[in-house]
Amino acid sequence: MLKNDVIQSFENHHDKRIKKYLNLFLALVISSSIYTAYIIRYTNTSNKITQYSSGISYETYNYGLSKCEEIKRIKPDNNHIQSRTSNPRFVPGTKDILLKNARILDGIGQDFLGDVLLKNGIISEITNYDEKKNDINVNDDTVVIDLKKKFVTPGLIDMHSHAGVSSWPYLKGTDDVNEETDPLTPFVRAKDALNPSDPAIRIISSGGVTTSLIIPGSGNLMGGEGYVIKMRNVSTLSVDDMGINYGINPSEEKEWRWLKMACGENPKKVYRFQNRIPTTRLGEGWLFRKKFQEVRTLFRKQNDWCDSASKLSSNNNVQLDSPFPEDLQYDSLMALFRGDAKLNIHCYETHDLEAIIRHSLEFNFTISALHHALDAYRIPDVIKRANSQITIATFSDNWGYKKEAFQASTRSPKILADAGIPVALKSDHPVTNAQHLAFEAAKAHHYGLDEKLSIASITSVPARALGLNHRIGQITIGYDADLVVWDSHPLSLGATPLEVYIDGIPQFDTPNSVLSGKSKGSKRSSAQNEPIKNKVKRKERIASSVIINNIGKIFVNKDTIIEPKNSSVKDENISIIIKDGLVECIGNCVISNHNPPEVIDLNGGYVLPGMIAVGGSLGLIEIGQEPSTTDGFVPIINYPDSEDQVIKAIDGLKFGGKHLEAAYKAGVLCSITSPLSFGVINGISVAFRTGSYTVLDEEPIIESETALHVQIGVSFKNAYIPSVSSQIGLLRRTLLRAVFKPTTRNIYSKVAKGLVPLAVHTDNKDEIASLIKLKQQISNHGGDLRLIIIGGTEAHLIAEQLSKNNVSVVLSPSRPVPNLWTAKNVLIGSPITNTTGIEILVKHKVKVAIGVHNSAWTRNLVWDAGWAVTNSNGLLDEKDAVALISWNLEEIFNLNRKKLNKQGLSKGNIANFVAYDGNPFDLNTKVRLVAGGGRKDILIDPIQD
Repeated sequence: MLKNDVIQSFENHHDKRIKKYLNLFLALVISSSIYTAYIIRYTNTSNKITQYSSGISYETYNYGLSKCEEIKRIKPDNNHIQSRTSNPRFVPGTKDILLKNARILDGIGQDFLGDVLLKNGIISEITNYDEKKNDINVNDDTVVIDLKKKFVTPGLIDMHSHAGVSSWPYLKGTDDVNEETDPLTPFVRAKDALNPSDPAIRIISSGGVTTSLIIPGSGNLMGGEGYVIKMRNVSTLSVDDMGINYGINPSEEKEWRWLKMACGENPKKVYRFQNRIPTTRLGEGWLFRKKFQEVRTLFRKQNDWCDSASKLSSNNNVQLDSPFPEDLQYDSLMALFRGDAKLNIHCYETHDLEAIIRHSLEFNFTISALHHALDAYRIPDVIKRANSQITIATFSDNWGYKKEAFQASTRSPKILADAGIPVALKSDHPVTNAQHLAFEAAKAHHYGLDEKLSIASITSVPARALGLNHRIGQITIGYDADLVVWDSHPLSLGATPLEVYIDGIPQFDTPNSVLSGKSKGSKRSSAQNEPIKNKVKRKERIASSVIINNIGKIFVNKDTIIEPKNSSVKDENISIIIKDGLVECIGNCVISNHNPPEVIDLNGGYVLPGMIAVGGSLGLIEIGQEPSTTDGFVPIINYPDSEDQVIKAIDGLKFGGKHLEAAYKAGVLCSITSPLSFGVINGISVAFRTGSYTVLDEEPIIESETALHVQIGVSFKNAYIPSVSSQIGLLRRTLLRAVFKPTTRNIYSKVAKGLVPLAVHTDNKDEIASLIKLKQQISNHGGDLRLIIIGGTEAHLIAEQLSKNNVSVVLSPSRPVPNLWTAKNVLIGSPITNTTGIEILVKHKVKVAIGVHNSAWTRNLVWDAGWAVTNSNGLLDEKDAVALISWNLEEIFNLNRKKLNKQGLSKGNIANFVAYDGNPFDLNTKVRLVAGGGRKDILIDPIQD
């Protein structure tokens, strides 16, 4: 009623009593209006209050109240969950399993001998023999296995994987890793794309990985929501059933969510091609802050709505006139702001890491983990400025592929750990094969990370970063029954699971006789268990002369190995004397006491000939994604009629780069590098010494025309040569023309005559078979093709034909994966297959060697060879391992023997070898000395950056 109407009514009444009541009514109306205006003005100007509102329904209002209750509800503290007696993922009918006499590495620093009972999908009981040795009571159906002191760890946890959203083999139809239509897609979910039939899931679990965080890729600033899964296939093929949160009670256990974001080069690169923001870090910073501000605004609106609603809760007839403010596209980010989501951010460089921490402080959210973060070791103090403890989820030694990965250090995990920052090692599968996650930890330990922290980096540390350390990541009563039984110490070279238990279920049905059988053992020296801090700190230095004493074994060449005849005779000393860069004596040397050079005691260590790298880009590429640091890619040759069209790698060599230095310090003293190409014909490779400074050095080049390199396969199809059949047809026409019209100058004639090898990069068995047929055809017309297969993923399928036709194989990578449709027939090895491709090739007497698939890992060649031997079921020995990376390659590529014989391990030669302080196939062994590789000086105690 309007005020004027009330006054008019008052004037029309003459009765004093009526006037009195009208006066009282007027006061009530005015007071009520003032009160309502006060509530609206001072409670929340954006939320209207109404009685029996027509603005929103009672149901909508109640929904808003329920959202407020959800916000206010105190979430369970997973760190204080009482011991669990069952696992909701337990499969009825699964038998209890008692692992007896196990060497338990529990993931949180304990190492003891004991028993573990797996029951109802959890770790039900543990006996530590150091404390007591009481038998665990079991029922008649319990499977009892005596492990005979084999190592047992928690199931490994990979907190950065794209398995299931980037499936093997790679196909466009299964590529769901990135929604790159917009730089800000926090609302998409990996859960909605995950392929539970990805063959990688079983392969990864065979390496002991039982839990993985599957996240979108790094093309977007905000890539979306991740999903944590157990790495076991479920009978329902249900993605929900694979989830770590399956069956939990949210009122008792917090149901975490996981977000993925990225900064730095990747988003810039993606959206620069689209000509839209962000094309710079400037744009990245703005978009981050803009989106965070939008979320913060919504966050405050929700809080204001709930505050207003709570003040009206006592009056059932009064409600707000607007619905609870929410927007599905902000749902995951709102979970972050409310502390219900763990944020994982892909960032590398110091300023990128600092920028995202700055954003978190400005908008008051927490960061769970910085991923990759290869620069983190340079700014530990900046990382500690964050409002919560951040885990660094990083690589052990993957580096150099782009600028932000170029200043990485192998010592990064140790530096960070020493600074009190948690370190997790992860795979970024399929960037690295998550099957070998334990190898990441082993390499980090090799470079200085404490053994217990190395184990924790793939178990308890990622569990804590994911908010799941109350149920996985350690061997503790009440935790999920996720365990791995290893054939050797998990940080030893080639360590392989014998059995993997997920939720108490054995994944590979390994016979108990194998689990109870003899352990493979491990080449871990006594120094392996020596605390890192107590080890001798050596300083890198150079010398021109040196005496190497107490050598355990010298691999001179394939015909000569020198070692003490009786290792128990202390006075028998095998030595090498190098004077002014030349080998003066080898074997039982008489050491003069007159002005002797520095003496290096190898303490039984090995000496190997300089290793040879094949298949990488050493000398031509420094930073792969920076064209100014590469030689560039040669033009595609469609009609190879002229010698002038063929490019020689020797003309583009750049010496002294970081990749070459890392290879040299690891004892890789020769590289065979071919020109870079997207086409069929790469060009002519060069064999050169990795330690050289320029081509003007004294004999830096071993062979200027090492081989003609060709690429065959789906990866090399282009607009000019669009099919594999046309690739092989081009090669056939070129070589047959060279046979029928030979010239002494033409490289193709030299190849057809066998004067220069033909190195073909290919993986598929049918393509390899076609090449064998081409070799036969060339032979039938008087030629002699010396065919080398580089890659060879499926070569084992035609091993007999390769042997009969004298075709060599350089396996690259040495542990292949089924990443291509045309190369999916891979023998993964134990515990999935009983043999590997390299074993089959060796059994058929194929000349085999190991190549380099990633230039960053050239320094790991000796480990690749050792891995092959360790897992060859006794077929290969140490001599075979050395052959795979040295003299086999010399023979395969027919390197100039005269030049090679001037350097090596013979008296009078220029020294060209690498010496270790132990067995090089033990990951604890370090390089003590590098001689040769194009340098006159000897490098002592080299340090890998």
